[in-house]
Amino acid sequence: MKKTISCLIALTIFFQLNNLNAQTKTQSATTYVGDQKNGQPDGMGVLTDTSGNVFKGNFKKGKKEGYGELTYKTVFDKDSTLVGYWKKDQFVGYYEYPFKIISKSYMISNASITAEPANPSGNIIEVTVESVSGGSATLSGEMPKPTLTEYIFNKGSFQEMFPRTNQQKRNVYLFQNVIFPIQAVFKFGGEDITVDFNEKKNYKLVVVLRN
Repeated sequence: MKKTISCLIALTIFFQLNNLNAQTKTQSATTYVGDQKNGQPDGMGVLTDTSGNVFKGNFKKGKKEGYGELTYKTVFDKDSTLVGYWKKDQFVGYYEYPFKIISKSYMISNASITAEPANPSGNIIEVTVESVSGGSATLSGEMPKPTLTEYIFNKGSFQEMFPRTNQQKRNVYLFQNVIFPIQAVFKFGGEDITVDFNEKKNYKLVVVLRN
């Protein structure tokens, strides 16, 4: 019985030492200098691995998270740099978001964006504006549909814009051959919305105005 207990204790110590050695080798495989929390990279820092790859940027709970620059070795042993955004250690792209609504005025009750793959022949931003009552028939005639009255491109450009006004209760405007990244302000009378379109895609922006 005593021999059995002694053997179990010896095996336990052996496995603990092996586990500790494995952890030590893993920890020594990389070098980190920067902010930490609970013993893990958290905040801004620089991580260098044994292959010579260097990541300078933001970390969260030990993983790359947010903006950063990764300098890595190529197959020809030359340095190359990847700049952009990471989420949970994975590179997600040159921009944190492919698109984002920056602001909208109060009378815009809802705004949504959908995206489709880029079009080789020229990308499009389709802007749809509508309201619940716009275009409805009344005793005095048809309620006017909301319209796009002005558009300002603070960043990026487009070649041509033309309206499609035969839609019920809505007006649709197509911006063709768009050059990204885009930051645009779309105005509907006294209301406006500011949107970033960063990645090269086809976008549909739907804006709904309050009555």
